[in-house]
Amino acid sequence: MTQIRAVPTLIDVAGLPEYPISASVRLDSHEFIAWEFRRFLQSEFRWTADHQVKSIWFDLIQQAHEQTPVGTLPVDHARLARMVQPPVDPVLFSGLAALDIGVLYGWRKCVCDNGDVRLMHDTVTRVVINALSRKELNAARTDGASTQKRLVRLAETLAGIAPAIAMEPAQVRWVDAHIRDAMEADGNKKRTQEQLHGAIQACLEKVCAGFFRKPPK
Repeated sequence: MTQIRAVPTLIDVAGLPEYPISASVRLDSHEFIAWEFRRFLQSEFRWTADHQVKSIWFDLIQQAHEQTPVGTLPVDHARLARMVQPPVDPVLFSGLAALDIGVLYGWRKCVCDNGDVRLMHDTVTRVVINALSRKELNAARTDGASTQKRLVRLAETLAGIAPAIAMEPAQVRWVDAHIRDAMEADGNKKRTQEQLHGAIQACLEKVCAGFFRKPPK
């Protein structure tokens, strides 16, 4: 028996907005979403849509934060109907989506950096971008604190080997950078004694060459 394969529907991406968040970005540690509640309370959607529509609409917004790219939804109504809990009949979902103010109110097609055509919502996109900004800020703070602790430990180690270097913060940072470059080149996650002593020797050579000489005031 000859099998008949369904021909996928082609979507013209010309003119579609580009989704600003890469498909490679994740918000795995994001356990809450900011909610612009004043905008929602005064919105036409809240005043006009019935409770069933608002319930499904809000459920889909939660689901969007678990999608790829984060903050988007698939275009297919049958898939969207299954995402809602409890699942909605696909025919009913399409009917609710066809309403002027329906379950996909505010959502529009976009093209993602992986080539997929998805649905985006301006408010959800803005919330995700803000969350990513906070995530990057927290990561920078964490990295900064970790770097400072590492430099303190390195200075303590240097105090027993090269005390002159240990007393100069600029030289400690230089030794740290030299060690990390060596670790990256060698592919090891923890510094070795050879890398430590190599960095100290290289730093001493820089000192002799006047690299760390302070300019006259």
